[in-house]
Amino acid sequence: MLLAAQEPILIDCDPGRFTDDNAAIAMLVRSGKFKIAGITVVAGNVWANEGLRNARATLNMMDVEDVPVHLGAQQPLRHTAEMAQKEKPLEFAGAFDLRRPRAEKETAVDFLIETLEKQPMTVLAIGPLTNIAQALQKKPSIAGRIKQLVIMGGAVRVPGNSNKTAEFNFWFDPEAARQVLESAIPRKVLVGLDVCNQVAYGKDVFDAIVTGKAPFRHIFREQFGYGFPGFLKDPKAKAYLWDELVAAYLIDPSVFTKSEELALSVDETFGERYGAVRIQPSGAITTVLLQVDAQRALNMYRDLLK
Repeated sequence: MLLAAQEPILIDCDPGRFTDDNAAIAMLVRSGKFKIAGITVVAGNVWANEGLRNARATLNMMDVEDVPVHLGAQQPLRHTAEMAQKEKPLEFAGAFDLRRPRAEKETAVDFLIETLEKQPMTVLAIGPLTNIAQALQKKPSIAGRIKQLVIMGGAVRVPGNSNKTAEFNFWFDPEAARQVLESAIPRKVLVGLDVCNQVAYGKDVFDAIVTGKAPFRHIFREQFGYGFPGFLKDPKAKAYLWDELVAAYLIDPSVFTKSEELALSVDETFGERYGAVRIQPSGAITTVLLQVDAQRALNMYRDLLK
C-alpha cells in the first residue's frame, strides 16, 4: 500500500514492461509523499493497450490497490506508423515498430477532466501528450485546474533521440505537444533531454537496485540487464534517467539547479524537424530545466528503487 497519502497527483504515461515510466511510478509511490489519484495511459513506447497492462502490473507488484488506471489515446493526433516508415532511419520509433492491437474503449480523457474538475492537482506527463491535448480540446477550462504540468519531453538546445532534432515523446505526437505547450495551463515545467543527458549511470547503480529488496527487482534486472542498456551483456553500458527525473523534480525540485522561462512551440512540418522544439519570441511560458545535480538525482533514484 502507499506509504503516505499527501499531495494528490495524476500520472499520464506510456509504460513498457518495466522501463523509465514504471521506475518513475515506483519512485513516487515509495517516496511516500503523494497520493496518486489515477494513471492514464497513452500510446508511445508501446501501444496504449499494452501500457495499460504494464501500469497495472507495476502497481500490483507494489501492492497498490486503490489507483484507477485508464486507457487513453491509442494513436497520435496525426502521426502514423506509415509516416514513420518515411522518416527512417530513426533511433527509436516506439509503438510504431510494434503490431497495433484492436482498438478498445478509451476512458482516460473523461477521467482526467472529471478528476481535475473535482480538485485541482499536479499532472505528470511522461509519455506523448495526446491525452492531455485531447482533454484540453474537449474541456478547455481544465487548463486552470492543473496546478502544474510537469512534462518529460523535448530537446530545446540539444539534439533529439528519435530523429536528429526531436525527443521521442514530442516526435511521436508533435501536434499534441504543440497544443499543450501553447495552452493556458498556468505552470508548465519541461524536463527535456537538456537535463536528461546530464544524468548517466553505470552497472554500480544497476547492481545496487537488483540486489535490494524492492518487489520489482527481478523484472528490473531482466529489463535493464538484457534489454536496453543491457548491463548483464555489457558491464560498461550506460543508462540515462528520463521519466525518473520528472519524479525526482516532484519529490525534490532543488535537485535542479538552473532553469529558464521560455515561450515554446513544436514543429509540425513533416520532415527532418518534425517534433522539434521551437523557441518563440512570445507566447505561453514554460519553465525549462537546464541543469541538474546529477549525483543527487542518481542517489534518489537508487535509494527509492533498491
